Amino acid sequence: MRYIGSKQNLLNDLDEAIRPYTANASSFCDIFSGTACVARHFKKDFKIISNDLLYFSYVIQRATIRNQSIPEFTVLKKHISKDPFVHLLDLDHKSYTFREEPFIFKHYSPNSQSERSYLSNDNALRIDMFRHTINDWQKNGLLQEGEFFYLLAGIIEAVPWVSNIAGTYGAFLKHWDKRALKTIAPVKYPVTDNKKENSCYNENANELIKSIDGDILYLDPPYNGRQYISNYHLLETVARYDNPIISGVTGIRSENQLSSDYCKKGKVTEAFRALLETAKFRYIVVSYSNEGIMSVDEIAAILENSCDKRTLVIRRIPYRRYKRTTEPTVSKLNELIFTIQK
Repeated sequence: MRYIGSKQNLLNDLDEAIRPYTANASSFCDIFSGTACVARHFKKDFKIISNDLLYFSYVIQRATIRNQSIPEFTVLKKHISKDPFVHLLDLDHKSYTFREEPFIFKHYSPNSQSERSYLSNDNALRIDMFRHTINDWQKNGLLQEGEFFYLLAGIIEAVPWVSNIAGTYGAFLKHWDKRALKTIAPVKYPVTDNKKENSCYNENANELIKSIDGDILYLDPPYNGRQYISNYHLLETVARYDNPIISGVTGIRSENQLSSDYCKKGKVTEAFRALLETAKFRYIVVSYSNEGIMSVDEIAAILENSCDKRTLVIRRIPYRRYKRTTEPTVSKLNELIFTIQK
């Protein structure tokens, strides 16, 4: 998924960072899960606890962390006689009968009621059709819970690849990117069976930490002032499909309760300190940017105050941007990985 802050390219470095702990650890908690790429990566090795404040993230976790295999859709296939992903693609969005208004089409594609060009008219209607269809399947008892989340995650994963945006949903492009003109197709996520009882949550990390415990706690909090609910509001709406009150040029959801203290300069250090002091985990791993709201020294001081400061290790991984010429240019931006023992 196209997602700011994704740690997909950091997975090998995280492997190296936690290697000293693996012999004595059986559980791994990814409490700011985002796209769940870290939780999915380590699922093969540990019992996983994953969490995120945003519901669309929870859907992805529920599909890939709680599920232990790609669902078989046994009951549904008896009804539709084919794979549900194929069935969704075969549906005709132009002749589909909507019993309720197609919310995504109405508000996020250009038409008589909206000037927003996040999605092409066809793709917006397809997303509405997909959501109505799987909701009907669920309502009619044709989907088990894990099957519903797996299908919904596949729809969410597909949306960014046909969205007319530069990177986030904080703004849409004035001219159509060629990517946005492609036909949306729900994605089948790979699923690992680790034969363990994994758990997923959709909660505030600082509240959840009070009720969980384990071995390795991985912290990947937001590192700048951009709230994720603002940057990814459209994915949240596709996931919830709750006809929210929206506002402004971008059609953002009106939800202050989903804002994170980790994006607020005046609150982030206290939130981080409270999380560490409450954590009942043996090993702490933190990833952060050296240009984040908290400084390296602030993070180190909080970790040392809550943990065994003799065990603190800070790794700096250079962040590289590549030009079209393929000539690398190295910026002063570093990804930081802190490891420490409680």
